[in-house]
This record gives sequence, structure tokens and C-alpha cells, in this order.
Amino acid sequence: MSDIDRWVSAEFQRLAEIINDYDQYLFLEEIPTHVRETINDKKMAFRIVDDRTKTVVMYADSLSNPTEILTRLWSMDSDKGNVVARMDVKNAAVKALELKKQMDGQEAIKDFTAFVIKNTKSRWHHNGRVRDDEFRDLGPVAKVIDK
Repeated sequence: MSDIDRWVSAEFQRLAEIINDYDQYLFLEEIPTHVRETINDKKMAFRIVDDRTKTVVMYADSLSNPTEILTRLWSMDSDKGNVVARMDVKNAAVKALELKKQMDGQEAIKDFTAFVIKNTKSRWHHNGRVRDDEFRDLGPVAKVIDK
């Protein structure tokens, strides 16, 4: 971490140490005020720099959670990260959401079936249509207006 005269939270100090332990050429440093004025997003307070190439790997906001910053850094690393595993996790999440949607639809069908079985009336309404006890469609619901 670069020499600064201001106080840095213990979380960001630990983050800087973890980043340096992860890759000895990566350093978390505070962006100097005069440099901060030249970047697009003025609220970014930290940057992770690769010491070999002197390039900025990523920027971080001082209000960001150090865990999120570390997660972003690790997910960007294609050498140490497993891209296939991340894709599998994403695909599993998409599949789980689709399965939950299917289960909700099946639950609605079960509820409707239970309603029909327990119904003691000879006619009932569903989706704007009138049905009888033998499930015949008797047409749309007619609205009667008293004059």
C-alpha cells in the first residue's frame, strides 16, 4: 500500500494484505486527490495496481464492502479462477429459477383442482368464464345491471 498520512480502516488494511498475499505483484492503494479528478467516476477512492506492468487492475469505492472487492478481483482472474465452475453455478441458478416457476404453476393447478373437487355449487366462475358441475363452458360471466 502506498504511503499515506490519513487513517485507513482495519478492513481495508486487511484487504490490502490479502490482495498482496494472493498475488505478490498486486497492491491496493489510495488514489491521490489530483489523480481522482481525472478519472470518470470521482467517488472511487482505491485502486488495485499490478506492479509488474504499472497498470490499474480495478477501482474500488471506499464505501464498498471489502468482501465484494475481493470477490470481484478473484472472479476477474482467469488463471486462478475456474470459469467453467462459475458458468455451472450460473446455469444451476437459472435452472433452479425455472424449476421454481414450474413448481408454482403446478401448485396453482393443484389449488384449482382442490377448489373444483370441493365445490358444491352447480355453477362457478373461473378466468371470467362460467362453468357447470360437469366442467362445461357456459360462456363469459354476464354482468347484470339493475335499471
